[in-house]
Amino acid sequence: MLKWAKKYMLLILFWGFIGVFALLDLLIPWREFSEMENRYLARPPVFSTDGMIKNTYTQKYEEYINDQFFLRDGWITLKSIGESALGRIENNGIIYGQDHYLFDKVTHMDLRQLERNIGHIEMFLQNYSDKHITLTLIPNSYAVLGDKLPAGFNAFDQLSVIQEYNDRVRAAGGNVCDIVPALMEHSGEYIYYRTDHHWTTTGAYLAYEAYANSLGVGYKNLSGMNGYEVEDFLGTYYSKAKPFSAVPDSITWYDIGAASVMIDGQEYPGLYNWDMFQRRDKYAAFIYSNNGLTVIESGANLNHRADEVSRVLVIKDSYGNSFVPFLLYSFDEVYAVDMRYLLDIDELLDAVAFDDIYILYNLASFAQDTNVFRINP
Repeated sequence: MLKWAKKYMLLILFWGFIGVFALLDLLIPWREFSEMENRYLARPPVFSTDGMIKNTYTQKYEEYINDQFFLRDGWITLKSIGESALGRIENNGIIYGQDHYLFDKVTHMDLRQLERNIGHIEMFLQNYSDKHITLTLIPNSYAVLGDKLPAGFNAFDQLSVIQEYNDRVRAAGGNVCDIVPALMEHSGEYIYYRTDHHWTTTGAYLAYEAYANSLGVGYKNLSGMNGYEVEDFLGTYYSKAKPFSAVPDSITWYDIGAASVMIDGQEYPGLYNWDMFQRRDKYAAFIYSNNGLTVIESGANLNHRADEVSRVLVIKDSYGNSFVPFLLYSFDEVYAVDMRYLLDIDELLDAVAFDDIYILYNLASFAQDTNVFRINP
């Protein structure tokens, strides 16, 4: 027996390892949400004969096991350490750049979904030709901070796509606020987070300044605002790769007055969810993250017209969350919608007169969003 055990020691250890972890996966309660990865995890699938025959059950069960296996967060960290020790420049779809910057490994995009979505924008311009509509597509950090990318990394060319779509929107009668020049001009500054896929509040301000100039409306200089920092922010890129040498980001928020904040019909105390600044997903503090309809009445009153109320509607993804507060310096009322959570924008457009309808999307999320079609009746 002892000789047999010595002979097959590796095999015994292998199956013992598999058996122990399989048992632990069964006994330990499954988690609904991963705060480290900032996403909902797969739930245990319900068995059905039809699902077994069509292979949908096994696929869902594999997703469940991958999300719920024992000590998942620790294994991700261990893998990251191993990848770094081997001199790898990426882990789990995240590229390690210079100065502790992390970048999403974007080598391609869903061109068909991109084409569908820009088609929806062109149709929106046609359906609401009587309204002033502006588009801004935001590049990801790797497209702007190219000097921080590792040598030899061939990324998807976002800037060419943005230029092409800008031209198409202009040809369709829309207004374009191209923020790429402003971002490139300030690429040496802290305009994108190191560990997260969003731009920083400084990056959002640069877009606000460009947007205000494109409309010819007044705006407030950043130097005249009171800014406050929240430290130890580790964002989505860190959650995916968990590099042991990561340098946490800081989030800056500005004390911008708001007379009223209504989110999906419920009143909220101010522009920021202070609780989120104490949690991992600190970026979600801005205007209480993503919601259907957010209506904010300004308390800033900077050069607002006395004869009528100025209003702007922002159709946005999460990049717009840190951008929206600045608009209170230029408009009396700011409406922000996320098409993932608002089913009918036609009713809003019929009920409220806007000085501008601002479509603001990060290109990567624009390429994945299957809800853009909702902007058309």
